[in-house]
Amino acid sequence: MKTHPKGKEIHWTNSGCPCSTEITFQNHWSINSHIPPSAHIFAFETADGNHAPMCRSWFLSHCNEIWYKDGLDLLQGHSFRIGGTTHLLILGVDPFIVMAQGQWCSLAFLNYWQLCEEILPTFISFSLSSKSSLLSNMAVFKSRILNPL
Repeated sequence: MKTHPKGKEIHWTNSGCPCSTEITFQNHWSINSHIPPSAHIFAFETADGNHAPMCRSWFLSHCNEIWYKDGLDLLQGHSFRIGGTTHLLILGVDPFIVMAQGQWCSLAFLNYWQLCEEILPTFISFSLSSKSSLLSNMAVFKSRILNPL
């Protein structure tokens, strides 16, 4: 929203895991089914019985409140984007697809590979099982980056 104050389309893919965007959104829709259709799509019932749209500051405040009680580090919003990127890379999603899905304007997201020792073995394993070479996959990726469609 910070770069698109009037909003933007949201695209997601159902990964089939319990934290899937699809499952999470359906849960939100079910829990908040009594919210008027004219309300914001991410509106929820507030403590006083009214409804309000979910906003970044409220969401992060509540997440950090829960994490603090469990002795976990407090996080900022960008951590969710990093986590989503890392999750897709661990699943073996092609880096070019991750870049496109996350609307990354640079190759900065590849730095997350250093943060997760599971990503590179996943790609190596995937490359071996799919009868293609990691070097060949990365060459295609590099060519797509340097020569966009």
